[in-house]
Amino acid sequence: MKTATFIKKQTRTSKNKPLKQLGLLALAGGASAGLVSLGAARYVVNELTKLRPVEYSENYNFTPFEMQVDFEDIEFPTANGRILKGWWLVRPGERRVVVAASGYRGRKEEMLGIGSILWRNGYNGLLFDYRAHGAGRAEGELVTLGHRELEDMQSAIKYARSRVENPLLGLLGGSMGASVVLMAAARDPEVRAVWADSPFSSQRDVINHVWHRQTHLPGRPVLDLAEKFFESRTGHRWVDFAPIDEISKLGNRPVFLVHGAGDTMVPVDHAYRMYAAAPGPKELWIEDDIEHCGVYFAHRSEYAERCVKFFGAALVDHDPVLEDPTARPELVSESKG
Repeated sequence: MKTATFIKKQTRTSKNKPLKQLGLLALAGGASAGLVSLGAARYVVNELTKLRPVEYSENYNFTPFEMQVDFEDIEFPTANGRILKGWWLVRPGERRVVVAASGYRGRKEEMLGIGSILWRNGYNGLLFDYRAHGAGRAEGELVTLGHRELEDMQSAIKYARSRVENPLLGLLGGSMGASVVLMAAARDPEVRAVWADSPFSSQRDVINHVWHRQTHLPGRPVLDLAEKFFESRTGHRWVDFAPIDEISKLGNRPVFLVHGAGDTMVPVDHAYRMYAAAPGPKELWIEDDIEHCGVYFAHRSEYAERCVKFFGAALVDHDPVLEDPTARPELVSESKG
C-alpha cells in the first residue's frame, strides 16, 4: 500500500530515451534536420501537456481519514467551469488557513504529510487536485506546467474564503506547486505568507534545463519550435509563467524558500535567484546532497517544526513587519549533507 507523502519526487526513466534520440537526430543535415526538429518539438510539447490515463491504483490511496484528521470531501468550480475536487481539513472557529499545491502531475494525496501536520497545529487546510491532475482528471484537459494550474489555485483560494470569514491565509507548495503559490500570492495581496519548496524561477528556464540534462544538446532550434507549439496547443506562452518576474509584488509579506543543493530537476540556483529577488522578510533553507523536493523526507521533524513556526509568526491579525519598519529579517540556512 502506498504511504502518504509530502510531494512526489521525479526520477529519470527510460521515457527520456525518445527525447534524446530525437535531439540527436535534430543535428542531422539538410531538410531532414528541419523535419526532425519539428518532430522533436512536437514530442516535447506532447510529453509536457498530454493527459495520461488514470491507473486503477490511483483510486487506492491514503486520505485524511488514515491520518486521523477531521475533513470534508469538497468540490469547487475553476475558471473554465471545471469542477475540482479536494479535502477541507476542518478547524471550526479558526481563521488561519493554509492552501497546499502539489507538483507537476501531482495529486492532493502527496500533500497529506505536511497538511496533516499543520492541521494538528491548529490550521484549517485545503488540499486539491488541479484539472488534468489526480484520479478525477477528465478528457479534454491539458497539463500546462503552471498556467491553468495557477487559475485552479486562485479558485481554491476563493473557495477557502467562502469557508472562513476574513481568513488569515497562507500558501504552501512543492515543485511546480511552489512556483504556482508564489505567482498566486504575487497576484493576491490578501495572501499573507508563502512556503515554497523547490520552485522553478521560470517555465522557460526549467524546460531548457531538463532538455539539456536529458539530451546534452543546445535548445535551438527544437525548443524555439516547442514554444510555438505549446502556445498553439494551450493558448499560453512559456515566458508568461515566471515567478522570478513577480516575486517583487510580495512586498513585505514573508516567504520561506526550501531547496536541495543536489536537485537535478530544478537546480538550486533557481532558489538563490528567487531569494535575491524577494523584497521582504525571507528565509532560505538549503540542504546539500538532497534531490528535488527531498528536504522534507530527509529532515521530517525539522521541516515540520520550521513550517509550523513560519506560518505561526505570519498568520496573525497584525503585521509584525509593520510594527517595526526597520525590521527586515533575512535568514539563509545552508546545511551540509
